[in-house]
Amino acid sequence: MDELLDRTVTLIKDYGITGAKLKDQFFLVDEAAINKEIESQQLNNNDIVLEIGSGFGYLTENISKVCRVIAVEMDVKLHSYLINKYELNKNVELINADVLSIIIPKFTKVISNPPYTLVDRIFNKLIHYDFLSGTMILPKSISDSLINGDNKKFPLIQRQFFEFSKIAEVKKESFYPQPRVTSYMVKFSRIPSNLVQEALKREELLVKNAVARAYQETEVQTKRQSRQSYSEIEDKLKDIGEKEVKSLSFYELSRLIDVLKAH
Repeated sequence: MDELLDRTVTLIKDYGITGAKLKDQFFLVDEAAINKEIESQQLNNNDIVLEIGSGFGYLTENISKVCRVIAVEMDVKLHSYLINKYELNKNVELINADVLSIIIPKFTKVISNPPYTLVDRIFNKLIHYDFLSGTMILPKSISDSLINGDNKKFPLIQRQFFEFSKIAEVKKESFYPQPRVTSYMVKFSRIPSNLVQEALKREELLVKNAVARAYQETEVQTKRQSRQSYSEIEDKLKDIGEKEVKSLSFYELSRLIDVLKAH
């Protein structure tokens, strides 16, 4: 850990990266944790790994020894460092962008230590992509919420798309700068596409239209057939059918999910 810590402190100084805590940038400097995170995904040379927030490329370096990695880094200075280090590595694709604002190239797995303030938005984006599994280091509050569930929309929606499990606690000393909160390494696996997922992904649509579209996608129905399918459950959703999916409360979402699962 000391070697990576010393290297990180030097690089932060050399590249003039200031206010790291304010930017929510916590660099993982624990080599054992880095190796454990990568090993959790049992990579093979056919995998393509998405890494969000590559920092100084400590994950990038080790992943690229096994398979391809798409390293997305928004910070221009960090991206410049990554170019100098990896531009000749054929297993590394570097993208300087906000991952929330781009169409992500095809990938099979995720290994990432994203900024904690972006975790919910990152997962909300990942539900729209088809991949196998991933591992992230997350703050304890979010990992507990995703694994155990609570009365909030974020974990309720994510638990329809992914199965979550804790791998290990990651001590504050494993990062530089040190975060204020305890962190956990969390593994998640994609649940196969289903009616509930297809409805929830259409958050901009009215519930009745999102459900109808979901029937078309999962049961290969015509528009007329999908409207008929919705009519069979319309009474159970009559007070929310004209609402946009994204506007539903936790309890309304719960009811929508329960009705779709039972149908």
